Order: sequence, then C-alpha cells, then structure tokens
Amino acid sequence: MRAWIVAASVLAMMGAASAATVVAVKLGDPADPKAMTMSVDKTSVKAGAVQFDVTNVSKATVHEMIVVSVKNKDEKLPVDAKKDQVDESKIKHLGEAADLDPGQMKSLTLTLKPGAYFLICNQTGHYMQGMKTNFTVTK
Repeated sequence: MRAWIVAASVLAMMGAASAATVVAVKLGDPADPKAMTMSVDKTSVKAGAVQFDVTNVSKATVHEMIVVSVKNKDEKLPVDAKKDQVDESKIKHLGEAADLDPGQMKSLTLTLKPGAYFLICNQTGHYMQGMKTNFTVTK
C-alpha cells in the first residue's frame, strides 16, 4: 500500500512538472481598422509545453494567431504584396489557431525550444497593420 502511495505521488509531481505554461492571447481591432491589435499576458516563457489560449475580441473581424520561429526579434518576414500577407511558404510556421470568428476562442499547445518567435495574424492586411508580437522562450 505504501509503495502505491509513493508511486502516485511521483506521478502527480511528474504531471505537474510537465504541465503547459498558459499564455493568453487577445486579437482585436479598435474603431480604427488600420490599427489591428494583438496582446499577450506573457512575452517570455521557459522552454517546454506552451498552451496559447487565443481569443478574438473583435466585434466583426476574423483573426488568427500563427507561431513563427525566427532567428531574432528584428527579423523581417517575407510579405507577398499582391496578397497583402506574409508568405507562409517562406517562414518557419509551427502551428496556428486559425480563422477565429468574433468572440471565438481556440487553444494551441506546442513544445517550444529556447529562441525567438513571432506571434502573427496573417489575415489579409492584418500583419502589416500591426498584428505581430515578439515572443521569447528561455532555457
């Protein structure tokens, strides 16, 4: 009986250690549609499982959040001017919470290594209108 209690305690501690770090992301657009917004409650987390809880707080606009691995926080993403979007075939796209209708929430869990990342919305024109956040993963 005592061995079972010890084993259960060890398993509980292992589960707690491997729990994902939760990052709340809000996507929106104020009254001025040329000023899209993306806000996060954390801009840096430790390496490992990261759960992005993404909410579209807009009243009328579809948004998304894409996690992009970059070399550094000053990197420029390739933009397709004709489509008014980042060229996703030329970036290190790790996952996304796609096409969130107004008021909708989605979660995305990724295992991230130390490094620099961008969180972007790549709906037409949104990235160029400011929907990008620098995100850092530390050791």
